[in-house]
Amino acid sequence: MSVMGDHGGLVTSDQEQQKWLDEASTSVKRNAFFMKKALDEDNLREALRYSAAMLGELRTSQLTPQKYFELYMQTFTELQHLEMFFKEEHKKGRQYSDLYELVQHAGYVLPRMYLLCTVGSCYIRSKETAAKDILKDLVELCKGVQHPTRGLFLRSYLCQVSRGLLPDVGSEYEGAGGDITDAVDFLLVNFTEMNKLWVRMQHQGSNRDKDRRERERQQLADLVGRNLTYASQLDGLDYKLYQGVVLPRVMEQIIQCKDNIAQQYLMQCVIQGFPDEFHVSTLDVLLGALPELQGSVKVHVILASMLDRLASYATTDESVLETYSQADAFSKLSAAATKVAQQQSEMPAGDIASMYIALLGFTGKVYPDKLDYTDKVLTECYQALQRRELSSDPRAEKQVVALLSIPLDTYDAVTVLGLHNYPSVMSLLSPPTYKQMAVTIVQSMLKAGTLVGSEAKVGMLFDFISPLVKDVPGALDHTDDEDFAEEQNLVARMVHQLRSDDPDEHFQILKTARQHFSTGGPRRVKHTLPTLAFSALQLVRVLKKRQDSGNAAETSCKTVLQFVHGIVAPLADVPVAELALQIYLQAAYSASEVAHLEMIAYEFMEQAFILYEEAIPDSKAEITALQSIVGTLHKCRVFSPENRDVLVHKATGYSAKLLKKADQCRAVCTCSHLFWQEETPATQDAEDEEPSSAGDGDGSAVQPLVRDADNVLSCLKRALKIANAAQQQLAVALKASDTSPAFLYVEILNQYLYYFEQGLPNITASVIQSLLELVANEISSDSCKQDERLQKFYSNSMEHLKVQKDREGDLGERYEALKL
Repeated sequence: MSVMGDHGGLVTSDQEQQKWLDEASTSVKRNAFFMKKALDEDNLREALRYSAAMLGELRTSQLTPQKYFELYMQTFTELQHLEMFFKEEHKKGRQYSDLYELVQHAGYVLPRMYLLCTVGSCYIRSKETAAKDILKDLVELCKGVQHPTRGLFLRSYLCQVSRGLLPDVGSEYEGAGGDITDAVDFLLVNFTEMNKLWVRMQHQGSNRDKDRRERERQQLADLVGRNLTYASQLDGLDYKLYQGVVLPRVMEQIIQCKDNIAQQYLMQCVIQGFPDEFHVSTLDVLLGALPELQGSVKVHVILASMLDRLASYATTDESVLETYSQADAFSKLSAAATKVAQQQSEMPAGDIASMYIALLGFTGKVYPDKLDYTDKVLTECYQALQRRELSSDPRAEKQVVALLSIPLDTYDAVTVLGLHNYPSVMSLLSPPTYKQMAVTIVQSMLKAGTLVGSEAKVGMLFDFISPLVKDVPGALDHTDDEDFAEEQNLVARMVHQLRSDDPDEHFQILKTARQHFSTGGPRRVKHTLPTLAFSALQLVRVLKKRQDSGNAAETSCKTVLQFVHGIVAPLADVPVAELALQIYLQAAYSASEVAHLEMIAYEFMEQAFILYEEAIPDSKAEITALQSIVGTLHKCRVFSPENRDVLVHKATGYSAKLLKKADQCRAVCTCSHLFWQEETPATQDAEDEEPSSAGDGDGSAVQPLVRDADNVLSCLKRALKIANAAQQQLAVALKASDTSPAFLYVEILNQYLYYFEQGLPNITASVIQSLLELVANEISSDSCKQDERLQKFYSNSMEHLKVQKDREGDLGERYEALKL
């Protein structure tokens, strides 16, 4: 079924459209064949008759613009043959004026006009008469075709065949043929008539076909815009002619047509077609037209296009910036955006935000050093949006986020957060979107490496990113655990950007950060407080270095370490006891080896022991924690013998309480290192330091290295007993174990070898020899021979013995006594 269309034709299916196109195309081919045959026979009248019949197919009202275009192009190709014949006739002596009159005898207006345009183009080339007269005659005669589609394609043909024939400056047709004003007038008249035809399409037919008509009009838009494109390419078009003639006539037609599709497209044609320097000098005209456009026109798209064009122009030449300043471009553009937002009260919030996005982008590119301009754009955007509800408009919120992100790409985050109206615009966002914007701010800081170096700015930063730091009252958080952890890790990374070269200011920054983090609840603090603690421990090193150089800060190492203690305590309650224990140990090491504060270091160790006893969840975690405790205690040299004995006794006692014999054995071996501290460059430097009390008041002396060979040997012997007990236990259980007792023997052997190389007097070659024989006996059992990992471990140990035995010096002589 088909229904009547808006231009007297039919709205039909694609199959019917194709059928009609095929029929018309067949007719064109047939008539073109007879036309070319007549041309070959030099029969002009027959050629014109068949050409008129061929062109008559363009009188159809049944085809859509897309199908009509295909027919038009086929006919256009065939007309080239007729044009060549006219040129040949002229060479034979026939005047173009005769041909120009002859073709006017065609029966129908449309074929007659196509023939006139074809002859007219040849007539102009011959220069028998002035180009301006023929152009004026043709553009006026084309008014005889008022059908929108047919008229548009006819005038498009006229525009196409006359290109290169206009009396432009420097053209061969200038002078007697006319001047640049005649060329401009021809294109503007043709443009005006085409636009009228184009707009008329919208008002023909029923309302139910409105969407189809709009699609068809969009397909024909380029035909209308071609006139403006050709006008912008005229060599003789200068600013005076553009400002005095072209722009006023074009803008008059755009505004008076009162058609949203035409206004949208033609404004873009003007902006994109004509030179940038013209736009700068005619900003008042262009911007003044925006409020006069139809309410359904996407003014924000037009303004954005203009702003992008002007911004790109500014990057090509620095002198352009001076031109912008003289033209007061920013004020005009800003005022235009405000006026549009006020007058078009129905404009969606997303479109308003898009308009200010373009203005803010222009400001950032052209005036990067004028923060007041950026702030003014934010102010106007806030005023335009505050009366609209953004929370129910996802697109608008997305655009506002994009708007707020633009300054972050131009300036550092601290500068942006200092803008007076930035928080006002952020306040328009719903809680989830506000949180997304907070993430963007933190990411921008980290990407740019922005440092925040004052307590006030840190407080301001935390106010901006508050949804990441604490729960927002009345807002539901639907973030899953993985995304939440990622957000908190961003905040934790941000902590390293909060620092100052002034240690006192740095400490105040850390205190401010702690105040905000403490409101985040257990779910957040396990991510954020550890980073804050390690940042504070870095400050301890800075303070100690300044203290030793005689330039002590008001903040003392003791104060910062007490601050760290207050940070870690909440972590133990979260609970993330293992993490809290590791931070306690790190703090103990800093208190001992950096600040030389014995009692504070002892307090940290004591808290670590308490956590070990009360909060470590399983045996595997106990082993890891005990190794960390022993490792830290081994490196700490600030403890007095009495305090150290208490801590060492406690640590060694833990090793006997482990569940598995293998774990007990390894723990005892590890504890043996508590009784023997080796010489390292770090310990040598510590011995050379004098304990300082500047700024702390209780600086402690670094104690001598612990060298208790008897206790070392006692631990190793105890490890052998535990390994033997593990072997007997395995025999009774009659089942496989995670660790073979023989494996433990090889590990103990390596511990003996380490101390043997350290030169412990009670670990002699004979002791090592006896142990070697014991291990060799264990390894030789059938069950051990099948254990590839054990055999490899033992083989590597024996290889080490051989290498050491072949070395020169005291170590080689010591190993020489061993028999392998």
